[in-house]
Amino acid sequence: MNRTEKITYLQNNHFREWIKTRDEMEDALSNQQEMFCICGRLATGLHEINCKKFRDKVDSMTLAKLKHLLCKGGDN
Repeated sequence: MNRTEKITYLQNNHFREWIKTRDEMEDALSNQQEMFCICGRLATGLHEINCKKFRDKVDSMTLAKLKHLLCKGGDN
């Protein structure tokens, strides 16, 4: 499975866990950034909502945390 397929699988089959974990990872990454975003710009809430690098990192962290749910689906 590629990354997009994994995200789609989790959203379709484990939506509640996906949303809860993604929110946790978003908060954790946001708290790690003191002043600047991982892309180098000023880390404001509005910027984080629209920053592709930030959102991609949150998705990667969420996938890593929920990888055990992908194994149960038989596709990995």
